[in-house]
Amino acid sequence: MKKVLMIAALAASVAVCAEAQNKYKPEGLSFSTELNYTFGGGTTDGALSLPEYGAKFRLFVNDAWAVRLNLGLSTVSDKTTTYTPNPDGGEYETYNKTATTRFSLMPGFEYHFNKFERISPYVGAEIGILTQNTKTTTTNDQNDDKTTVKQPGLGFGVNVVTGVDVYLCKGLYMGFELGLGYDSMNSKRGSTKVEAGGNTVETDGDRSTLDSFFGFHAQPQLRIGWHF
Repeated sequence: MKKVLMIAALAASVAVCAEAQNKYKPEGLSFSTELNYTFGGGTTDGALSLPEYGAKFRLFVNDAWAVRLNLGLSTVSDKTTTYTPNPDGGEYETYNKTATTRFSLMPGFEYHFNKFERISPYVGAEIGILTQNTKTTTTNDQNDDKTTVKQPGLGFGVNVVTGVDVYLCKGLYMGFELGLGYDSMNSKRGSTKVEAGGNTVETDGDRSTLDSFFGFHAQPQLRIGWHF
């Protein structure tokens, strides 16, 4: 259904642009905003990975140079049920759910090549901060004990990017982008809260982690933008 709606929206956009003006690309001191959708949601090995959504804002200083601000948001959730035999011949069930939410704020710049009328290839770079929050909850139907582990994270990322904007008409474009980058995420100890027998005990977490990634960012992504 989502694909049908996307195709219908694209067809409507093309129809509206039938009488497009001669000047398609942005000029100096103008502003554009876009939404992007990264495909790949679904369930794999018990983990539900929601599609990644984001937004980008650009201020064109002139026909070639633009400053940008890229925002990103993604969520991954995993739920596991463990079955344990009980003395009555039945089973106890233990539920474990982990959800991780990640947010990025990446300012940067772009240089656009103005050789083509409707197509605007560009190169650029960005650097910014990343935040991550992971929450793990464990419960069971034997005694309703509950354990909650929270682990926040803070990091940074730097990317070198290249992409292209294809202008359907003046003020409306689609495009794609890929890049080479480095991400680092430092997850703190956080906290562990245990609720058992009517008592609640909260302590510091038992571990911290430092994760890093270096490589190409090349995911199928739909970008739709508006220029003002």
